[in-house]
Amino acid sequence: MDGITLEGAPQALASVIIVSFNGRHYLPACLLSVTQDAGAACEVIVVDNLSSDDSAAYVEQEWPDVKLVRSADNQGFAAACNLGASLATGEYLVFLNQDTRGLPGWLPDLLAGLEERNVGLTTSKLLLMAQPDRINLCGQDIHYTGLAFMRGFREDARCHPEPELVGAVSGASFAIKRDLWTHLQGFDEALTMYYEETDLCWRARLAGYHCQYRPGSVLFHDYGPGQHSYARLYYSKRNRYILLFKHWRWATLLLLLPALMVAEILDLGQSALIAPYGLRAKLSAYGWIVTHASPIMASRHRAQRLRKAHDWELLESCTSEARILELASGKARGVALTLANRLFRLNYAFTLALCRALDL
Repeated sequence: MDGITLEGAPQALASVIIVSFNGRHYLPACLLSVTQDAGAACEVIVVDNLSSDDSAAYVEQEWPDVKLVRSADNQGFAAACNLGASLATGEYLVFLNQDTRGLPGWLPDLLAGLEERNVGLTTSKLLLMAQPDRINLCGQDIHYTGLAFMRGFREDARCHPEPELVGAVSGASFAIKRDLWTHLQGFDEALTMYYEETDLCWRARLAGYHCQYRPGSVLFHDYGPGQHSYARLYYSKRNRYILLFKHWRWATLLLLLPALMVAEILDLGQSALIAPYGLRAKLSAYGWIVTHASPIMASRHRAQRLRKAHDWELLESCTSEARILELASGKARGVALTLANRLFRLNYAFTLALCRALDL
């Protein structure tokens, strides 16, 4: 396992941080898989984000060795993770969703990748809990316009058998060294929820690090496609714009403008298809961006100060193909997506070549 062995390791080699929000029915299986795999080499921190289902009381009574943190209020997933990390003592920080359950060996393999050169974050193979022979995701592919896609979604669980560099980790299960987490200043709490891990990965890429998918770290995840709430749509669409403004140089954004405009058209179409409130969420995201230019520019300044990599290196870690499931069905939608991907590939190739030539 590339030098990572949990048996006999010092206390708190790793700190596993689980944010709990009304997840009482998930916690027994999740905590059991964590404690059985890690043993004394790991501390487990549960941050209860103001649950109303006695999650905190359950952890306090049934898991005395787990460090329970009761958040005074629910400021979102990103803030809760930061709170847990601030109390962690481990050399490695592992972030895990409450609705996951790991197979034996998931944790050592996840940590092993962090010992490889320039690997800053590692992520697990997540299988669908309701369909354990199918993949939920093996890390994320991030389109250069900020659209995020699950790698391997619904493929056979045996696919993707080798470690690979990926565009971003999955927030459901990933690890990072404490020193890098501190250097990156953790999650951007302004994002609240959704895209917080992608934002972290792009900052890590600017700082010179890669993300790696670890196929030996296998967990089940209770993911249900199509579970769209207004909050999920609003934050994911709003935070995508923040991601773009924070990380690309202005010259690169200008070069990407054709693709960004096409991505907006596709995203508007997807928003209209997935929920009756989809367009309202999209328009609300626009409104927030327009009225919060100052804090966005401040977060951009903090991200750009980390820069050791060029935009062409960040671009190389991105995909040029959009895989929008809602637009893939139906002849007219399929044609539109095919045409959009042709433009995406052309704009990607042109921008990558120019960024290299100009050393952007």
